[in-house]
Amino acid sequence: MKKTTSWGSAIGSGALTFATIILLALAVALVLIPKAFGGMSLTVLTPSMKPNISPGDVVVTEGIDVDSARDLRIGDVITFLPYPDDPMLVTHRIVAQSVSAQGYSFITQGDNNNVVDSWGPVNDFQIRGKVMYVVPKIGYVKQWLGSSTQWIIIGVAVLLIAYASISFLSSFRKGKQEDCDEGTGNPKHALVE
Repeated sequence: MKKTTSWGSAIGSGALTFATIILLALAVALVLIPKAFGGMSLTVLTPSMKPNISPGDVVVTEGIDVDSARDLRIGDVITFLPYPDDPMLVTHRIVAQSVSAQGYSFITQGDNNNVVDSWGPVNDFQIRGKVMYVVPKIGYVKQWLGSSTQWIIIGVAVLLIAYASISFLSSFRKGKQEDCDEGTGNPKHALVE
């Protein structure tokens, strides 16, 4: 006797698969890629970069050191420490650059601001990263989860993968049981020599 799968079960399975794929994609986009490129993922808090980057978006950066700062160009969006003794990070666009005996320096401005940034030139040693891409609105969730976001995303992804694996294996086992005669456990179809 063959069992039929209910619509609810199929929808639930589809939703679980979809959630697993989304969580894995977020884990890769927000944790693994930034780590692989020596960067970070940061939640945008102000509208200074609107309309391209809005509050609640997450910017993902690749790490920039003093040597690679020379490759930055006007138009690049960078994350930097505007004041070397302050841990606050800012993400703005390079609007001018110069080279001196002390190294490279950059003038920055938010896309939504009418004037260049008031803190003056940003030196190469103040730059922490160059924006690779933006993940819209996911920063609100990231902030709500707090500082353990990466571990939560990875943990949920691992649990979902484990659940999906168990579901797959149990459906595989049920399929094998359906191929056997009820009561005897003998195969319904056998090769006869």
